[in-house]
Amino acid sequence: MEILLLLVGTILFCWLFQHPIRKAPWVFYLLAIALDILLLANTYLSLPRWLMHITSVLMQKGGLGVAMFVLVMWIGVFPRNGHLSKTFRPIRAELSIIACIFIAGHMVLYLSAYLPRILSGATVKPLVLSSFIIACILLVLVLVLGLTSFRFVKRHMAAKRWKHLQSAAYLFYGLVLVHLLLMLMPSALAGNTRSIEAVIIYGVLFGGYIIARIIRAIVDKREKVNIASTVMDQGFVAES
Repeated sequence: MEILLLLVGTILFCWLFQHPIRKAPWVFYLLAIALDILLLANTYLSLPRWLMHITSVLMQKGGLGVAMFVLVMWIGVFPRNGHLSKTFRPIRAELSIIACIFIAGHMVLYLSAYLPRILSGATVKPLVLSSFIIACILLVLVLVLGLTSFRFVKRHMAAKRWKHLQSAAYLFYGLVLVHLLLMLMPSALAGNTRSIEAVIIYGVLFGGYIIARIIRAIVDKREKVNIASTVMDQGFVAES
């Protein structure tokens, strides 16, 4: 249930602050970075208990970043002329960057904890090693997707080329699900109720997205939508 509450809270926050996010995205990028710093500080400093609790709930397991990415995912399949699309599509790039910052902080925390053990030759469970490898790939993808979501970067790219590059997001979403399942399944199979709920919720969210994405692709093809033209308002260079 925490996952759903976090997702609902994320959606409400983005809806309430849609205009500030569009007009002053750097403020929200800095806030996201500040939360990352607090997450990392939890490991090395004695922060107030209430602050540690809030940071842990929001960031420790990457929940806030995943919730933000789930919203970014689903924005791409909303009906193009619908209310939700008109509300969130104009800030999808900014939300993607914020999500990348959150996920990057989570990954740095855990990679820095597991990397010394792996490099030292210590015995590591195959499940943990698999998750570590996937996390490394995800970190690379996060950096690529995040950097190419900035508008000043897009000004040096053609829209068509950018869309091809952003197709890596589908690989990212898939690996995120695999990573989550690798982390949750052992506990779920052992009968942990919270882990079972999490597996079901993520399965529905990501499985539903796959179905919705296929439907979106069919509709776009039927309506002959030029996908590259749907992002032309973001300052791309002219096609050569």
